[in-house]
Amino acid sequence: MRMNRLVATLIALVVTAATPLALAAPATAADKVKREISVQGKEPKPNKFFIVGEVVTGSYPTSKLVMMKRPGGSKKWTTYSTFKTDAKSKFRVRVVGPGRGSQKVCYKVKAPSSAKYKTSFSRSLCIVKL
Repeated sequence: MRMNRLVATLIALVVTAATPLALAAPATAADKVKREISVQGKEPKPNKFFIVGEVVTGSYPTSKLVMMKRPGGSKKWTTYSTFKTDAKSKFRVRVVGPGRGSQKVCYKVKAPSSAKYKTSFSRSLCIVKL
């Protein structure tokens, strides 16, 4: 009988000691912060469009970003291109205007998640035919 109590006490001590380790999970999506991505549209020449910007939150030199595209009237964002930032976390990407039969096309930039940051998106920029 005493042996059973001793074993039960030892098991209880091990479980009590291991509980904080089991509850300490790695950083979850709720703990991560979003990157702030600033974007601006440029048209240096007629019908030649660029999106320029930078990753403001956290340094992001020579890292991959994704340009996403949504044709006018569509609700689904698709991958348009992937590109890298420069040494100062800035980027410049050429984009196309609305296609034939379309009046509008929208773009936004996506930064993938990491250990410290969650997947982040910039605001969307739209090119509209006049």
